[in-house]
Amino acid sequence: MRAIGIGILGLIGGLLLAVILQDLLAPLLIDDTGSASILGKLLGTMMPAFGIVGAGLAIWIDRRRRRNVRDRGSSRSTPDRYDDR
Repeated sequence: MRAIGIGILGLIGGLLLAVILQDLLAPLLIDDTGSASILGKLLGTMMPAFGIVGAGLAIWIDRRRRRNVRDRGSSRSTPDRYDDR
């Protein structure tokens, strides 16, 4: 359940990053005639791609962080609050 929540947050973060990059890059990739260039047409694929990458990256970072916390805390006698057991 935690991975789903982290994935959704990563998806939202990736989508927001794509929107920001599209706003910054769109004026640069428009031709003199006002139509989008070939690179400008690729901007449409940025949003789903960044969303998927953001979700995957968020899950990977969360799992890595939880593993590091669990490895460092293995010598303690108290259970770790990030432990899913």
